[in-house]
Amino acid sequence: MTYSLFCAALLCVLPLPAAHARTQTASGGLAPTQSNGVAATPQLGWSSWSFVRNNPTEADIEAQARAMHDSGLVAHGYTYLNIDDFYYLNPATTVDSGGRWAIDPNRFPHGMAAVADYVHGLGEKFGMYLTPGIPVAAYQQNTPITGTGWHARDIVSYTSRYETNYNFGNGSMYYIDYAKNPAAAQAFLNSWANQLASWGVDYVKLDGVGDWDIPDVQHWSQALNQAGRPIHFELSNSLALSDAAIWKQYANGWRIEGDVECYCSTLTNWNNVAQRFGDLPNWTDWAGAGGWNDPDSLEIGGSNTGLTADERRTAMTLWAVTASPITLGTDLTALTADDLSLLTNDEVLAVDQRGNAARPVDRLTQLQTWATGNADGSYTVALFNLTGSTATVTARWSDLGFGGSASVRDLWSHTDLGTAATTFSASLAPHASRLLRVVPTAGFHYTGMYYTVSNANGALDVTSSSVVQRPLSGAATQTWQAVPSGAGTVKLVNRSTGLLLTVPNSTPGASLVQSRDSGAASQWRVAGSAITSAQNGLVVGAGSSTVVQAVGTGAADQQWQLTPVIDAGTRYKLVNLNSGGRMDVDNDSTADGAKVLQWEDNEQADQLWTLSPAGNGLYTITNVNSGKLLNVPGASTTQGTQLIQYHDDGNSNSRWRLVDAGPNRLGIVSASSGLQLDAYNNSLSDGAAIIQWSGNNGANQKWTLVPAS
Repeated sequence: MTYSLFCAALLCVLPLPAAHARTQTASGGLAPTQSNGVAATPQLGWSSWSFVRNNPTEADIEAQARAMHDSGLVAHGYTYLNIDDFYYLNPATTVDSGGRWAIDPNRFPHGMAAVADYVHGLGEKFGMYLTPGIPVAAYQQNTPITGTGWHARDIVSYTSRYETNYNFGNGSMYYIDYAKNPAAAQAFLNSWANQLASWGVDYVKLDGVGDWDIPDVQHWSQALNQAGRPIHFELSNSLALSDAAIWKQYANGWRIEGDVECYCSTLTNWNNVAQRFGDLPNWTDWAGAGGWNDPDSLEIGGSNTGLTADERRTAMTLWAVTASPITLGTDLTALTADDLSLLTNDEVLAVDQRGNAARPVDRLTQLQTWATGNADGSYTVALFNLTGSTATVTARWSDLGFGGSASVRDLWSHTDLGTAATTFSASLAPHASRLLRVVPTAGFHYTGMYYTVSNANGALDVTSSSVVQRPLSGAATQTWQAVPSGAGTVKLVNRSTGLLLTVPNSTPGASLVQSRDSGAASQWRVAGSAITSAQNGLVVGAGSSTVVQAVGTGAADQQWQLTPVIDAGTRYKLVNLNSGGRMDVDNDSTADGAKVLQWEDNEQADQLWTLSPAGNGLYTITNVNSGKLLNVPGASTTQGTQLIQYHDDGNSNSRWRLVDAGPNRLGIVSASSGLQLDAYNNSLSDGAAIIQWSGNNGANQKWTLVPAS
């Protein structure tokens, strides 16, 4: 929970917009992950804040636990039941003997261990809520830190600054000074974590967290991990994307947004749900086993959600395709048959539990297609109509990464819809959606970008039977596609054979093979210079001529470079990773000097470009409609200069270098200025300028080449 109205009282400081603000996104790959053995898949369950709000009681919590069981939700995987705020006494005045929060005996007369026992008896897991810091009362009473000779005042340095606490407000929790007495500070959190574990707690939500609380997150993670019980560690709320690597390393989930509740006459409303369409894509790369992006509770159930039937299904679809935790916030004792039909659709839940977070194809339109590849070769596709009127939404197979026809299944209705060639369209009511499983049929081909994969000794190559390393030649046998297979993995598909790079077993030193799709054995994580097996964690290395799997050491033979291979004459859409917008020439102009901008996909020729070698590893980028080249006007070296199209005058300001930025992602760098092709200010609007800007690894400087369908 949070209250936006508390911001003024807590003197919230909002960052001022810069002239050209940047948002960093994940690099994906092998970022350190919380390794406490929980959250292998997004959690399913219920939490008290939305419905119970500020008056949780033992009876109410147990009633919800019973309803979660008796309704059949537990049988479909909903197991976590969490008590949010307001279960404890004011920490400014009252603490237990160890300086921790004191449970309100009027609300929980039998204590939390008894409630946990009840919840566990129903096959569920029990969660509790905390905020960072140490209670003011603990400091004032100088309570002992359990099991040590230290006291509360040994870990507090400042008594004029307060941590966030939503229940009792500013003034109830002091900051812990982890530098003053590190061992005492950790011992205090350990004592709290040990107490929670002794009660049978399976889930802890730490609320009010910001980047200033990173030490709290790190030390709470350590405390929970030493408590002798697997405990899911969730962070809240509106966490900073710039610190995503930290959240992922120390926690199992992180709230990417403020509260979904509207604090009005209903639990939520469409506007609050719709905000998640704007925020979830920025976090896609960080979703994975051990930690998940949390868009907040899902308000499905009863008559007071504030959402129409279509909006409830759309919310469930969005949470599922983004592999988000599904934490219900409604009254489980009031679930209807329609509610349960949404919440217990096992085909939809399987999408969520697969853990492959989808990304929108184009964020500039309100008629959106979200998609992700899966390890079994299928694609999960969601269609959303975010407008206020009925409209047709279309998924194009080329945007998904393949060409040819595909079978389509509607996961909500459990209906096979037959085979569709190149596209699938659906007419959707306002705020309605479809959720599909798309499987390419025989004869399909992947349309993703091609690469050579090489190190200092040569390129990854194949013979009729083996995977080898040979001097770089650019032959088709040395050309590979990196096909997304979900959860940050790719399949490396050889252009000549159509077979996949595959691990034969888990033995270091074993030669890699090429094969038909072998599931996890054919999935790889590409991060930095390492190519790592998703199945066994070994990396691709080179022997004298063969290619082997090996324990990662960072040796030269394990450091690979993916170099884009461009097919001359292929017409590409240049798609921005942040916005999904297409690079476009203003008003379909064919004139020299016409501005280049981003625009939602319209399938027009001015959004198509060819890339041609121009010597020295450079390319020209030519608009199909006008025949003019992407150009830096006047050979400017100024950051923020909007790009134009111009006839080929042979100068370097119309030459570009392609830089690998991860599988199916490019950086495009001006040969004249050294600045990168950039969608201005991370804009999600049609018409935003395409400019040049210094490289910063932002998603708005990463591009995908999509062959025209």
